[in-house]
Amino acid sequence: MTQPPQNITREAAADELAKLVPLAALSKELRDYPVRLLVQVCQQADLRKGPVPDHTLTFVPYLGETAIRALVEGGYVERLDDVPYAILAYMPTERGRALAASLR
Repeated sequence: MTQPPQNITREAAADELAKLVPLAALSKELRDYPVRLLVQVCQQADLRKGPVPDHTLTFVPYLGETAIRALVEGGYVERLDDVPYAILAYMPTERGRALAASLR
């Protein structure tokens, strides 16, 4: 095993560690998970013909919550607070539907 270089920047250290297999896999999951979640919201909204309750989505703890928040903030999904059968529910926006449809 080689010794790490001396006096490197924090960014260079992060780049080196990001190459480790578990961290590279996590980085890939950070990119792929929101796409799968968007597709799931679109499919469920089509099946239900309406809002998708939060409890029906398969959220991975923290990553799922962050991904759905990003989809809402990015305008791909709308969060609904006034659905009687769920604490929160989600509907894909036209932008979200278009992106999901382009994947098929």
